[in-house]
Amino acid sequence: MTKDGRRWVGLLFGLGLTSTSLSSGFIWACGADCVKNPVVWTEPLRIPLVFVASFLAWWGYLLAHQAWTGQFVDESAFGDTHSQHHTDVLDAIPIPNVVGVAAGVAVLVVGMVVGVVYIRQGNHLMTNLGGVCFLGGFVIAHYFETGSPL
Repeated sequence: MTKDGRRWVGLLFGLGLTSTSLSSGFIWACGADCVKNPVVWTEPLRIPLVFVASFLAWWGYLLAHQAWTGQFVDESAFGDTHSQHHTDVLDAIPIPNVVGVAAGVAVLVVGMVVGVVYIRQGNHLMTNLGGVCFLGGFVIAHYFETGSPL
């Protein structure tokens, strides 16, 4: 497999793990009101399952980020050069990029709404769709802001 292929596989695997873990964790956190036909979930396992889901959600994102960028965390997270750069170029952002970021944020918000509606119904598939929209919106906005999906 090519380097580009490995990047895409890592990106999709990591974001898929994040989305699945988020939807599972939210439904498990909701508890008996949302879990109609439990397979793994029981009340005594509620907290450990939510912890594992949260842990895997963050690791999925970090794996996707590492696969795409070669780093688990952006170097700019350790200094203020990134924020200074943003303030210098805010006025020069092309209109298509602004529209792309706004569209990404809109998709992200739709994902939150879809997720919340279906969490209460205990519908794992549709909650996962909300997670895909949420993460997809983030990736879209990030791409139009930085030129990279993560």
